[in-house]
Amino acid sequence: MNKISLMVAGALLAGGMSMDASAYTHDYPRVMGMVIGNKAYDNAALQQQISRADVAILGFYPGWKSGYSYGGYTGMRAAVKALKAKNPNLLVGQYTILNEMQNNTSGADGDKARKLNQENWWLRNASGGMTAWTSAYNAYETNMSSHTRTDAQGKRWPQWLAERDYNKFFKAVPEMDVWYFDNVFDRPRVTADWNLDRRNDSARSSLAISAIRNGHVAEWNRAKQLRPNAMLVSNADSDLSMPEYKGKMQGNFLEGQMGKSWSIINWAGWDKMMARYNGAMANTTGPKLVGFNVWGSPYNFKLFRFGLTSTLMNNGYYSYTDQNKGYGSLPWFDEYDVSLGQPTQGVQTSPWSKGVYRRLFQKGMVLVNPTGSNVTVNVGYSYKRIAGRQDRSVNNGQAVNGNITIPAKDGIILVKR
Repeated sequence: MNKISLMVAGALLAGGMSMDASAYTHDYPRVMGMVIGNKAYDNAALQQQISRADVAILGFYPGWKSGYSYGGYTGMRAAVKALKAKNPNLLVGQYTILNEMQNNTSGADGDKARKLNQENWWLRNASGGMTAWTSAYNAYETNMSSHTRTDAQGKRWPQWLAERDYNKFFKAVPEMDVWYFDNVFDRPRVTADWNLDRRNDSARSSLAISAIRNGHVAEWNRAKQLRPNAMLVSNADSDLSMPEYKGKMQGNFLEGQMGKSWSIINWAGWDKMMARYNGAMANTTGPKLVGFNVWGSPYNFKLFRFGLTSTLMNNGYYSYTDQNKGYGSLPWFDEYDVSLGQPTQGVQTSPWSKGVYRRLFQKGMVLVNPTGSNVTVNVGYSYKRIAGRQDRSVNNGQAVNGNITIPAKDGIILVKR
């Protein structure tokens, strides 16, 4: 895509450093790829997919394919170098997680389980049993709080893990731009003995809430000490407005805004979904790498447009996940190849006409209709539909002469004639 304006990126990349947040401004639409499930980052076809995005979060494991080489480099660094050779403006991130871990002492992540066992840093209940918020991943909760004992070096789990992940990933790959933290919860999802007094603490108790929030912050603080130029991005179940989290992140991945059974739009509606999105934008610092994630079929062009045009009412990055492949691919759509330039209007938080929202850009206009009915609005005579290849009934390249009808829960990108 390469829709980016760079100030000093060339010098940074030539020096083998990651890109500083102040060094770029992405054009619109902005695309974030979540590709942590498919680890074939040496595959040319997957590299081509990933390199078209503006931001890509990857899921390397320690020692990933040390035999792979590119440009005189090997392993993870070679893969990142190969991606940035295809798109020098791509921001690349690495997945990490603090709150849970499989109790598997072998394999690439066996060192984490061994450390948790050695220091007894698992989150246990009053009976001493290990806890889990879901059975989906065969993983157990960790006690990230300051109530645990320190190890021989004076570290607790958040500091130890930050140092471990830095050494395994970020020190080894100085071109890595983003440090991604999964499962940043507003409050715990289990009842457990956080302060080790052999009594369970409710997940809604102030003790438990403080324990989990301050544990995350402790990891972030150590990560920033180790990698000051890294952009910290969380996957939070909130808009990060709580005082412990506010202003700490440079971005946030809003997972499953649409397309999942638990998506916020299903139980709270479009307005509440947008309020969370707008809040995440407000509560992060520059460059505000906020990903708006939608799950669906790669052929559900209406759902894709609805999510994309909603995203474009603010300044975030759109992430559409193929429901059949999960986070294993980066599906591409005609709208991603459009260059709207920069917005000429600010964030849109109220409808423009008949319930339809509109935002103007240097090279086009974006409309989204969150209502339950088809709506016809007048956009004048200066715009045309994009000329696409996927959904030709919508993106047929034709001029718009006055009125245009936007179906319910749909949107459209128009470009200037």
